[in-house]
Amino acid sequence: MLFLLVGGLVLWMFGCGYAGYNKRFGLFVVILVVGMSLNTAWMVLGLDARPFSPPAMTAHLAALMYAICAVGTGFLAGRLIRGFRESKVDRS
Repeated sequence: MLFLLVGGLVLWMFGCGYAGYNKRFGLFVVILVVGMSLNTAWMVLGLDARPFSPPAMTAHLAALMYAICAVGTGFLAGRLIRGFRESKVDRS
């Protein structure tokens, strides 16, 4: 089960990074809402936790910070790569 959860987190963060890389912040919001909803469902159904208990809110905040870091990293990587491509020297 742990590998499934870690794999889901990696896939979710990759989606957030992809949205940041391509500057598609509407897609990021959709990915964020879906991921947070699945996180809440896992905590309520799998762990029998109340969604607004302090540990659950800490987990929600951690997931939100993961998503923000992933979209920011994707955005910065996209800017760097686009900057390198624009600064290409022509041999003409």
